[in-house]
Amino acid sequence: MKGALNSPEMEGVTPEHVSQLGREWLDFLVNTTPEEKLFSLPKFEHRLVQEYRDGAKEGEKEGKKKGEKEGEKKGGAKMLTRLLQRRFGDLPDWAEKKIAAAEPPALEEWAFRFVDAKSLDEVFFNEA
Repeated sequence: MKGALNSPEMEGVTPEHVSQLGREWLDFLVNTTPEEKLFSLPKFEHRLVQEYRDGAKEGEKEGKKKGEKEGEKKGGAKMLTRLLQRRFGDLPDWAEKKIAAAEPPALEEWAFRFVDAKSLDEVFFNEA
């Protein structure tokens, strides 16, 4: 089962979701008569398929959002690094590490400071 959850088709489906569906399936098997099972099974199956599709769509949205955020971060870091190198030359390790670890709001703030900065310290440590 663990391998099945890691397959591409199951992206966005959480183990908790699978457990919940399993509990519902067991409840359905135990608490329904054979006649009810016969008529209810297609509805139950349809619901499972719909929930799977909804979960997959949600997972796709989350993945896209995460990818966009990561792209924004990498693009901002690359641009700031190039601007700083152009003005100040090779960057010290501490500056490269600081940029690599930063989130987009910090990168944006440093880019604004870069415009008037005369040193790396003014970019990274000026709290004005």
